[in-house]
Amino acid sequence: MHMKSLLKILLIPLLWFPAGRPGHAQEPDTLRVFHMQEFHRRNGLPNVFHKIAHRRQVRIGYIGGSITEAGEGWRDLSFSWFRLTFPYTAFYQTDAAIGGTGSDLGVFRIERDLLVHRPDLIFVEFAVNDGGKSREETLDTMEGLIRKIRKQDPETDICLIYTTAEVYCTELVHGRQHPAPLAMEELAEHYAIPSIHVGMEIARLHARKKLLLSADPSENAHTIVFTRDHTHPLPESGHPLYGHIVAKYLAEMQTTRAVVRHPLPRPLQPSNWQDATFVNLSQAVMRGKWTRLTAGDERYDRFHKNFPSLYRAEPGATLEFNFRGVWLGFYDCIGPESGSIAVTVDGKRQTVTRFDQWCNGYRRHSFMLEPLPDGLHRVRVEVLDTPVDKAGILRLKNISIDDPAGYDGLNWFPANILIVGKGIE
Repeated sequence: MHMKSLLKILLIPLLWFPAGRPGHAQEPDTLRVFHMQEFHRRNGLPNVFHKIAHRRQVRIGYIGGSITEAGEGWRDLSFSWFRLTFPYTAFYQTDAAIGGTGSDLGVFRIERDLLVHRPDLIFVEFAVNDGGKSREETLDTMEGLIRKIRKQDPETDICLIYTTAEVYCTELVHGRQHPAPLAMEELAEHYAIPSIHVGMEIARLHARKKLLLSADPSENAHTIVFTRDHTHPLPESGHPLYGHIVAKYLAEMQTTRAVVRHPLPRPLQPSNWQDATFVNLSQAVMRGKWTRLTAGDERYDRFHKNFPSLYRAEPGATLEFNFRGVWLGFYDCIGPESGSIAVTVDGKRQTVTRFDQWCNGYRRHSFMLEPLPDGLHRVRVEVLDTPVDKAGILRLKNISIDDPAGYDGLNWFPANILIVGKGIE
């Protein structure tokens, strides 16, 4: 994209996207979104702007789901704002976003995927992917993530970004928030973290009938189309709106520059997942047909940045270990050759199918089991040879199997054990 064009996108005057007084055509119950606050400055981002003024190099990190992972999206646009606004500073970006994942995996990944790069500022975006979680679940995982950042470096600034999807945007039009941003706002207030709700402007434009939440852009040349699929903003329209809003409030926050050691107060949620940790499979007892994947395997080649150790376990393979803690899960890769596993914890067995309606390709994934009483637990995992109706599952998304041989496997592709607690004993 040409630099002048990018500046126009990021710094477009607010009169093009009014967020102030509603028009006369508005119905009373759609007025509320025009009075909702989309930005909370709190303590701002003092350290990163101080570093920009006094250092040659600044590092910015992003963690979130597919809305943040998208190329040419709000992430790249906001990063370009820094580069264009401060051309004498060298900026480095770390993209730690993974589509289809929420803060329940992010809290495990934050150290290995992001904090190891020592970012000066971290944008966190999990509002949409955490949408199905309760307030308590969001507080547990998001607070654990925030506390990990603060613990590593109290001078690292954080900014929470709340994106939206059609199902949540229609609620915003009537002034109603879904639970995830509300819970995250509790944490933002507790830790004095700035937050930007980029979905507010989408709801306002939709309420004014100036934006379609989901449509075909080629059939709507005179109206803003936010997304084709009800969730993911289009790079030519939805993401520039997000990028514009983030840039607007970054410009406001740049006026405060200081070295600040952000405090780490008592947890808002004592059960938070600050003790969430990755455990390498090699620390457990592995029996049966296990293969550590290497270069040349399509799963390793695509995901080795996130999976330093990725395995294929064939039917009959087992994994055994003891751990002390309250939560257990697994970080794995799922796709056409995936099958089912049986997980037995303290003698209680359950079957977990690692194939779903999006498994026509491979992707990074995870799952957590039900919470456990704090203490020592014995775990055994077995890869099953039980058939999976893969064709039937894929039909749920109108996907047909063109290459049956590619779906023959019933394997498991784990990378890490996920534990909230003290780890394996």
